Amino acid sequence: MYEDYFSIDDILSTQERIRCQLLVDIPKLGFLESSSLHDEKKEEENSSSLTMNTKLELPYWMIYSICNCKTRFASLPELPLIYSRIQRQIFAADASVVDLAKQAPHFYRQGRHLLELNFDEKRQVAITLLQTYQQRFRSIMDSAFHLVLSNDHHHHESMKHQTAKFERQEKILLLFGQAAFRDYDRLINNETRQMLPPKIQGMTNDLTNVLAAASNRKRKR
Repeated sequence: MYEDYFSIDDILSTQERIRCQLLVDIPKLGFLESSSLHDEKKEEENSSSLTMNTKLELPYWMIYSICNCKTRFASLPELPLIYSRIQRQIFAADASVVDLAKQAPHFYRQGRHLLELNFDEKRQVAITLLQTYQQRFRSIMDSAFHLVLSNDHHHHESMKHQTAKFERQEKILLLFGQAAFRDYDRLINNETRQMLPPKIQGMTNDLTNVLAAASNRKRKR
């Protein structure tokens, strides 16, 4: 289920709430029903159980557990809005205009998690994720190129406006693209500086240090 247990992005994407519908009665969890939270008497009456067909909004990590166990406790009557049929039509028309940073900052990661559940429109959601990435990839690479190599101020501003719509994974890809174009520019200009792997978001490559330490230990032996 989890790509990286300690990944902040993964934690945030699995906290997104999804609407589900119970297939069985669940005892002693009536307090989870949001409608009962505003009425203390009703809360006391319903705290004993959640009845079948009750609709709840729960975080993905909980939905995954109750929908994928041997005895299914719930189903998905509707998808999150960003993956709905109407939204998929918008993506199909022109995915580049959608402001994913506002609507779904973890669009791809959350979508991959969603595909681990069983629902009728699973194939359509998978196709939307793929086609959206394909359509927006060109925009990401164009932005990376122009933000690094273009000297046109107005073009820079328009590119920044475009990149503000990128979701989390797209912004990381943008940073990798910028690092790659900088290396390419140094190569074309015959610069002799060593081309190092890009350092993104504090990530460092310590492989050289590890190999050097191992080599020193061998020499001492």
